[in-house]
Formats: sequence, C-alpha cells, structure tokens
Amino acid sequence: MAVARRRRRPLAAALVAGLTAVALAGCRPLYLPPVPAREPTPAVARLGDASALRLDGGRLVLHVVLAEIPRAGWLDVQWFAPNGSQAADDSVWVAPADVGQGRTLTLPPRVALSAGEWRAVTSLRGQVLRQFRLEVGAGPTPSGSP
Repeated sequence: MAVARRRRRPLAAALVAGLTAVALAGCRPLYLPPVPAREPTPAVARLGDASALRLDGGRLVLHVVLAEIPRAGWLDVQWFAPNGSQAADDSVWVAPADVGQGRTLTLPPRVALSAGEWRAVTSLRGQVLRQFRLEVGAGPTPSGSP
C-alpha cells in the first residue's frame, strides 16, 4: 500500500504542475502593446446650419452653406416628389477653398410642383450629408413662405 501512495505523489505533482502552467499561460497579454495607438479621425464633409430648403416664386430653392469640405468633389442633390419618386437631380463642384460660401440649387422648371412633402437629399462622394424637407400647399403660395 505504501508503494501505491509513492506512485500517486509524482503523478499528482505532475498534474498540479501542468495545471499551474496552463493557468499561468493564460495570464500573459495576447498582444503588445496592451493599448493600441489611437487612430486619427477622418475629416468628413458638413453643411452649415444656415442651409435651408424654401419655396421662392413657386419654385423650390435649396441654399446650402459649406461648413467643412475635406476634399474637392461633386455636391449632389436629388429632388424627391411627394409620391417618393426622384423628380430631378443636380450637382455642383465644391472644394476646401469654398468653406463658408453658399451654393443655391433650384428644382428644374421642367418638374411640375405638386402639393405634398418635397425632399432634397445632399451628398458628397457618395456620403449623404443632409436631407431637407418642405411641405408644399395645394393652393398658390406667396413667394418665400412654405
């Protein structure tokens, strides 16, 4: 019986040593450095707060003020009718030097203005900047008032 105990001691010691090694291996960091370096935030295009969609002389007019333009590109505008279909589109070239300036885009005269909610969606290089909405009444509307 004493022989059986002697055989178990080295086996138990080896088992404890193995489990300790596995547990200690789990305490090592998985990567170096433990805290990765901070990535710079990419600059994005933005429109200013003065940007607005309005009704002027029976035509929809979108005035956008450029707040930030990191790279030059086409500022696209898609006009959507009250039924949800795209009524027209337009674009204008903008560059970083144009920041602070305004651009005015008008719904083309070939598009009949109907009553309901009209939308203008602006984008630059495929990134949507802002959506503007304006409710157009059924009757004649005085110039400048929605």
